[in-house]
Amino acid sequence: MMQSDQWQEILHETILYGLLFKAVARDANNLNQDQLKMSYRPMLDAISMWAEREHHKYRSQFGRLGGKIHSQGSPDGFQYVVTVTVRGRQEESVYNVEILRAECQVRLDNYYKR
Repeated sequence: MMQSDQWQEILHETILYGLLFKAVARDANNLNQDQLKMSYRPMLDAISMWAEREHHKYRSQFGRLGGKIHSQGSPDGFQYVVTVTVRGRQEESVYNVEILRAECQVRLDNYYKR
């Protein structure tokens, strides 16, 4: 039997890695100077691919638990709201954007330490 909050933890990791891979990919695309592009772009691409793999891993786990993500976004810049269905029940999870940023930084720091 699955713990009642296990889906919330998996959803949380899904959200974090999704935000992280999109942010890193956006940063890589924003590199304009050729010199920087050559030295940093491969590193940023590698980090983005790692975060995307983690995102898909957690998203698949969430799906196997019967979860489906319907919408997610930050309408006011302070909260990140995610609407999901889990085992037939619609749920809304609300996250603080600053805390998500800090948690993304922790995952990035852990990536560098491995």
